[in-house]
Amino acid sequence: MLMFLLLFVVFAIAAGALWFHGLWGNAITLINLILAMLLATNFFEPVATFATSFSPGASYFWDFASVWVLFFIFFGIFRTITDGLSQQPVKFIMPVEMAGRSLLALWCGWLVVCFTTFTLQMAPLNSAEPMGAWASPTASTFLGFAPDRMWLGFMQKNSLGYLSRGNHSGVLSTKDQAAGVEVFDPYGEFPYKYRYRRTKYSELSGMTPE
Repeated sequence: MLMFLLLFVVFAIAAGALWFHGLWGNAITLINLILAMLLATNFFEPVATFATSFSPGASYFWDFASVWVLFFIFFGIFRTITDGLSQQPVKFIMPVEMAGRSLLALWCGWLVVCFTTFTLQMAPLNSAEPMGAWASPTASTFLGFAPDRMWLGFMQKNSLGYLSRGNHSGVLSTKDQAAGVEVFDPYGEFPYKYRYRRTKYSELSGMTPE
């Protein structure tokens, strides 16, 4: 229940704030959000691995930190570029403006919820079921909508194509062995992997993980 309330607050704040940006502003924000979230998800693992090599004791922290740092970097870059290219907002007739800004604000808010829920799986929280969520690796959150799994599916699909990356982990899925690229979470192990990590972290009882 606490997780639902947290995500609902995130959704309400994001959608409410973006509503005032108008239809044109929200259209640009939507594109920036999707690109920044995709790139952050695609590259946080290599960055976290690199950071862990310098500070192994914080290995439970680097995944969560890396994905958010990358997101803010990419979003800031895209926002700067698009603001420079579109200094004058396009104006629409009032019915189109009101309907469009409302729809896109809700869409952007839902994207933020999906990405936030996805990243919370990686957070160094001292519980296998933080705030009552994820009673099992496949348990749904947010009234059964499972925004984290929505994002995982979207990311996996896109990493088969234009977001394909080099072989980072040394393991290739059968889908992409011929191409020599690495799909994001090719075997759907993400929820299981991070539930195990949360369990191990909670067992440390506040000790620094090694």
